[in-house]
Amino acid sequence: MPAATKTKKRSLTAASGEPSYTPPIYDPAAGKKAIEALASQLDGLSEAELVTVRMDVEAATYAALGVVGFVSSPDVRARFARLPREEFDITHLDELGLACFATLHALAEARAAGALETDARLPEALVTEAVEVEGRMQALCEYQLADDPAIKPELDRLRPGTGHRDLANDLLGYARIYELRADVVKADRKHYRAGDAARARELAGVMIQKLSAALTPKAREAYDRYVRVWTLLCQRYDEVRAAALWLWRKNARVQERFPSLFVAGRPNVGRSRKETPKGSEGPGKGGSGGGGTGGSGGGEDPDMTPVPDLVAESPA
Repeated sequence: MPAATKTKKRSLTAASGEPSYTPPIYDPAAGKKAIEALASQLDGLSEAELVTVRMDVEAATYAALGVVGFVSSPDVRARFARLPREEFDITHLDELGLACFATLHALAEARAAGALETDARLPEALVTEAVEVEGRMQALCEYQLADDPAIKPELDRLRPGTGHRDLANDLLGYARIYELRADVVKADRKHYRAGDAARARELAGVMIQKLSAALTPKAREAYDRYVRVWTLLCQRYDEVRAAALWLWRKNARVQERFPSLFVAGRPNVGRSRKETPKGSEGPGKGGSGGGGTGGSGGGEDPDMTPVPDLVAESPA
């Protein structure tokens, strides 16, 4: 970790049999340096790789920082390093801390630039049609694919949330599911419409364009950097977690040290969109805390910063 990082020592208890470790504490100066250190990798991410931010990013990132402290222990790192290079690139582990610090810095910059403010107003007709198409596609997917092990996690991810950006993201998400399970989808006689997937993408594109146009150039730049940094963190963390779950496959206690970022950053309040339809007026509300997309559909913690819904595509 950067030299400016302050640390807090955790002692090893004899009963745990686990190594001691020093969880890093975020420092803004170190966060800026982390952004600079990762600049080439961030710029190298393609648009197709960018992930949708649909959670409390701050909470998820601090959960990842806890993992950084654990895997930085010499004994733990050595275990990862013994994995074959073709199976695990140790760079994922070594740069996880940098990615966490960069994410927290990018989040703060995006907030300061106004890139995470609430939704701009969209034409009522556009939102009305988008809600109708999304609701029909959601109902079909929930009924036909809720037991599909490959699709269920995506349904869980798409289900909560309010706001226009979240709605645009959901349209893109359900359109992708329609492609992945085309045979199942077409067999549904109640909700299937032949043109819904294509129309969902069209509507999402228009919404994203209009929402992006409401951002200042500075906010648009901060927004893009934030999404890229979050994407890199997810890539690094997912690789480390996957390797860890295999390495400690016989030790459930250690496996618990590697939580899913989706679970760690899940908004603490949420409801189905069927309970709270999205309208054309009024700001959308995301999950409380760190500034991501598609958060909760309910109230917010009054002590936390509202998190609007972001989309994977960078603003034009």
